[in-house]
Amino acid sequence: MVAFGGGSIMVWGAFSFRHRTPLYHIVDNLTGQRYRDEIVAPLVLSALHQIDVQAVFQDDNATPHRARLVNNFIQQAGVTRMNWPACSPDFNPIEHLWDELDRRVRNNHPPPRNLQQLLQFLQIEWQAIPQAFCRKLVNSMRNRTAEGIAKRGGHTHY
Repeated sequence: MVAFGGGSIMVWGAFSFRHRTPLYHIVDNLTGQRYRDEIVAPLVLSALHQIDVQAVFQDDNATPHRARLVNNFIQQAGVTRMNWPACSPDFNPIEHLWDELDRRVRNNHPPPRNLQQLLQFLQIEWQAIPQAFCRKLVNSMRNRTAEGIAKRGGHTHY
């Protein structure tokens, strides 16, 4: 969720070493059914097929992500899903991509006049983030995981 003085916008996106999904604007509350129908089916499955048949899907433990109908759909689609520890944002590289997106919007644009303009700035900067930045995040996963295990789930330097 990205906030500005007049409200906030929720967006979804995913990335891999070589690919990035479009930034998807989530209007209203995201339910499990909406997550399946608007994000997993059209965006996640497409992205995973572009990457590799053995790609692993990583999402977090947000309630819509773990809804039974989402779990069933992902399993029926033959998608391998990474088990995800609770309360572990240090492990999730997308959090660092969100931080980068926020920095880029704040540094490269005037304060948005409205939510539509904020969404426009987010979409522009999402596309402008170099894929090399995403590769760096993917390459950091082994070290993130090792440090998280060594710190027994405590905060890491990531």
